[in-house]
Amino acid sequence: MTDVEKDTAAILEVHNGWNKSNLGLVAESMLPFFPEGDGYLQFNLNGFTYRGKADKAKLWNNLRAVGVDIVRLEETEPPTVQVFGDVALLTSEAEAELVMPTPTGKLESSGVTRFRNTEFYRRDDGNGNPDWRIWHMHVSEAAPEGALKYGTE
Repeated sequence: MTDVEKDTAAILEVHNGWNKSNLGLVAESMLPFFPEGDGYLQFNLNGFTYRGKADKAKLWNNLRAVGVDIVRLEETEPPTVQVFGDVALLTSEAEAELVMPTPTGKLESSGVTRFRNTEFYRRDDGNGNPDWRIWHMHVSEAAPEGALKYGTE
């Protein structure tokens, strides 16, 4: 196995662990996938920006407190990983299903949310140790399945 193949496997292990940790929104389960300190930055699907894994943990704890849960998260195709020395880029598309409170307070499924994800990795755990971590993430809503691409018809 080449160094790039080893790095790709390590990055996919972090990515898959991160995806799995989303189920149940238990903040402690997602912390190992991000660097120590405040270096992590996320542009989230909810439209807000989160700086550092402690900020993201607050989001998860607050969501759980009002009854929100991610009950399903599945990639629609394998992620793409590009390694450039000690940095890497992973892109993926997935579907998630959340349970959320309705205006009456009842918890119901949100239905399927399709999204796109870009993760920027560094071989640095935030303390200078050479472990792959997610340093930046940008998540945005994807077009509905089967939608026509404007300008390509």
